Amino acid sequence: MTDLIEIINALSGQETVSVDSGLMRVLLAAVLILALVAAAVLAGLAALLVNKKRRPLPVWKRETANLEAELRRQLNDLTARVNNWNNYINSIFSSIEDGFFLVDKDNQVVLFNGRAKELLNLGPEIFFSKSSNHLNAAEPLSAILDSCRKVTASKAAEQLCLETPDGRKLEVRVGPIIDKYRTGTDFGSLAIIKDVTELLKLENLKKDFVASVSHEFRTPLTLISGFIEMFRMGNTMQPEESTRAFEIMDIETERLKRLISELLSLSEIGHELPGDPDGTVDVTLVLRGIAQTLGVLAEQKGQSFIAEINPEPMLLPGNENWFYLAVKNVVENAIKYTPSEGTIRIRAVNTGTVFSIDIEDTGIGIEPEELEHIFNRFYRVEKARGSASGGSGLGLALVKDIVSLFRGEITVRSTPGKGTLFSITIPVSREI
Repeated sequence: MTDLIEIINALSGQETVSVDSGLMRVLLAAVLILALVAAAVLAGLAALLVNKKRRPLPVWKRETANLEAELRRQLNDLTARVNNWNNYINSIFSSIEDGFFLVDKDNQVVLFNGRAKELLNLGPEIFFSKSSNHLNAAEPLSAILDSCRKVTASKAAEQLCLETPDGRKLEVRVGPIIDKYRTGTDFGSLAIIKDVTELLKLENLKKDFVASVSHEFRTPLTLISGFIEMFRMGNTMQPEESTRAFEIMDIETERLKRLISELLSLSEIGHELPGDPDGTVDVTLVLRGIAQTLGVLAEQKGQSFIAEINPEPMLLPGNENWFYLAVKNVVENAIKYTPSEGTIRIRAVNTGTVFSIDIEDTGIGIEPEELEHIFNRFYRVEKARGSASGGSGLGLALVKDIVSLFRGEITVRSTPGKGTLFSITIPVSREI
């Protein structure tokens, strides 16, 4: 032991010691044994740690982890489905042509679509108000909310006819929303808002149209039936009176035929039956034909007829018969309402993008207040032109509809006592 202490002191540098070879071998063996023991201990600790990490989790922990993963997956799936349904429902709501909004049992607005927002000028503040007291009583929203409150209380539907400040007519139906699965449970009420402005206009136009047609048929039929009754009763008439009676019946019969023809034409256009939509109109050829035919009529009235038509062919996609009828009606009107020694002028210009056709006369003209009505069906300028000329009031309405078929536009300018200018412009929409 003393030798070992001396060796240790020598190694620590305290002094120099000499050791024989036998002692050295014992010392090295002891150090080696200690190293092996330490290595074995470390290896055992390492194996213990590794085995501890690899030891399987208890069954309940594995099941809990699996359940958590499954719940998370189902939650993500449910969230995606809810988002998809929200997008689907919002798309449906936004595509509904009628406006609607939903109020709960406390008369609080909880939902409305874009159409209702547009018709009633709704804003986000509507969600924070349970009363219509702050609203203008003249506004439709105030009346609708009052109706919703009554419907929620009475469970009986109501229907309203309202008008917006800008003149639109609204038809509103308010109905209760009741839970059919739980008796006595209600959710509030639902208001459906329909803009019937155009529908009412069409109904009024229809009534006016029927009344005008009835009048146009009644007048000539009354004259014809009156003369027939006279002849049936055997009344003696002078030859000149009989001749005059037959002339009147012939005139009224032609008037009826013309009226029926114009009505049929309007019906075809109204049902989009242009005959040959893929055809081609030779504008130059059509205008020359009209100039030759109606130019003779103008000369017979002592009028000057001037046609300024490009000699080069001008082609336009569309139906030639409709185009001919539209221009012919305007030129006939110009001749009819221009006195002798007046001038009728037709000009046709191709700008490359549009065809422009002007029909100008030096006739009696049209009063300014009449201009906005002359394209209405059965409208006639009674004071300036009178009904004695035999016009049905359908000619210019027919012209406007035909020009619309060509995606064109017709305008009019007139000065009473000096003349009128009708301008037809039709776009060149595709290559011929």
